[in-house]
Amino acid sequence: MSVLRKSFLRDYWRFRLIIQTPYAASVGMSRDRFLGLLTIFHLNNDDVKAARGQPCYDLPFKIRLVTEKLIATFQDVYTPEEQPTIDKAICPF
Repeated sequence: MSVLRKSFLRDYWRFRLIIQTPYAASVGMSRDRFLGLLTIFHLNNDDVKAARGQPCYDLPFKIRLVTEKLIATFQDVYTPEEQPTIDKAICPF
């Protein structure tokens, strides 16, 4: 969900000072609404999904089409330089 990884999604809305993440609660979406939307969010056809335990089961199936499109777009847009350089000042050996 973010750079800061928590064990459970519900932890992003906790108010205990030691594990508090103020941003998640400040975006205006309650924890229950987010979790409710997350359960129905998918971008693929469930009719062709393989069942859990089958050899062709694909865990991120529900978002596979979008991730494949994003990867293809990123590969088309970004071409690294032929000879990338590393700034040795920030990479001490």
